[in-house]
Amino acid sequence: MGAKGWEINNKVKGTLTKNWVDVPNLSISTVKDVVVIKGDLKFKGGKVSTDSDTAVIDVLKKIERELRQGTDIKMIKWELTQWEKRGGRWYKKKLKHESGS
Repeated sequence: MGAKGWEINNKVKGTLTKNWVDVPNLSISTVKDVVVIKGDLKFKGGKVSTDSDTAVIDVLKKIERELRQGTDIKMIKWELTQWEKRGGRWYKKKLKHESGS
């Protein structure tokens, strides 16, 4: 990864941190202006209610908007354990080990 990729990664980490995302749980990489964010999405400081899917989706959309403003990022590829983006919309994944209890 060159200096540009390193710079983009730092911007991504800063934007995530500003939006209360616990960055150490994520792997962030940039290849040819495509940012890949992998891992477990967790929030810190109690600023985002993880019990509310709408609140989490709103934060994810806000992060994407902020990252696309005035940067060299062509695409953001999310590979989160509990969330996925399909057709421009966010969905919470159904985890196999969750039960109805």
